[in-house]
Amino acid sequence: MKVRYVQTAEDIAQAYPCATESPTPFWAEGLPLSRSWFAECLMKQIHGFHLEEDHRKVIGHIYWAFSDQALVPYEIESGVAYMYCNWVQRQYRGMGGMSMLFQEWIEFLKAQQSKGILVDGTQIEGYMHYRHFLKLGFEVIREWNGGKLLYYPLAQAAVQVEPMATKISKSSASEVEVLVIGSRFCPVGSSALLSLRKVAKEFGERVVIQEIPASRETIHRYGVADGIFINGKPKFFGPVRENQVRQAIEEALKP
Repeated sequence: MKVRYVQTAEDIAQAYPCATESPTPFWAEGLPLSRSWFAECLMKQIHGFHLEEDHRKVIGHIYWAFSDQALVPYEIESGVAYMYCNWVQRQYRGMGGMSMLFQEWIEFLKAQQSKGILVDGTQIEGYMHYRHFLKLGFEVIREWNGGKLLYYPLAQAAVQVEPMATKISKSSASEVEVLVIGSRFCPVGSSALLSLRKVAKEFGERVVIQEIPASRETIHRYGVADGIFINGKPKFFGPVRENQVRQAIEEALKP
């Protein structure tokens, strides 16, 4: 195994090894949309390291951004890295690949004189669970809504970070307004977006979808970096199937 800094079109074509495992999750259909976003934002809102097996097959990743361009709903001091996600395919775990990825990234960040690393840990087993980051040496610095914000110090023992207030409300006269902010970074979000586009057509003019690209300006306006909202309320965290989308819209249409 070896680690490669993501830079080329060939690298991007293999991004998101989490969505290419066998058996392939149903949300792999979102891969093309996410890889397109990756290509647009590489070296700006996203950077990455890939873990490769022989013949340059990508089997793991770490994706992140620096705090001045990170698409996260926080005010973070400059010089800090924010980790979006990390992953090693299940069949390759326990072989030292994640440690190799993480250490390569740490050395890169030290060379960039980064102050430290932030990451959001979840309570979801197998998906960015906070215990995974505790094992890597992170410490919990904030907790809310079941999630935990963790910090890994490099050149600085503490970090200045403040969450933004969410400012989402229904703004159109349609019966159902679906607001999609970002949702292209991860294949899970991209597959949900594709399901939304498809199912919404079944309801004609009764359902309006508004898609807003993720940007620092968007985050400051809405206090959200990524999310799907129906009539101003958050929906669909994680993988979503068409029947779930249909059910949510039908519930929103009820008087």
